[in-house]
Amino acid sequence: MFFCAAMLGVALAHVIMRYLFNNALTWSEEFLRFAMVWFTLISAAVLHYQKGHVGIVIFRDMFPDRIRAICIRIIPILAVVATASVTVNGVRLLFRTYNQITPALGISMAIPYAAIPVGFFFMTLFGIAHIIELTFGDKVPERENFS
Repeated sequence: MFFCAAMLGVALAHVIMRYLFNNALTWSEEFLRFAMVWFTLISAAVLHYQKGHVGIVIFRDMFPDRIRAICIRIIPILAVVATASVTVNGVRLLFRTYNQITPALGISMAIPYAAIPVGFFFMTLFGIAHIIELTFGDKVPERENFS
């Protein structure tokens, strides 16, 4: 919600400055772009925590019970491998870009790029928690009813 409030405030200030005072803010568009990236990746991590990501369960539920149970346990492992890989490569990106300065805000490019490893780090942690829940949980999730 912090990023939403900040984006709303900066966008309103930009519009007011441009149309009422005929003097637009020079940094607002860059800030809004970076805040949107942070908002998107943090929101994706929260969505991952809530198991709200889109999944194509209709195909998974067509499989026999044994294959379906294997898919339910393997897919989160593959997701953790993918999110951990993006986290590691995001940190590597930070080390390559920390000397670059943004044109309008004058901050290191590592700050906006940090959204990548931070968001995916939390997705990795939440994915590990989902794997533990599936491994030590009572049962495999029920089939979806699409009728």
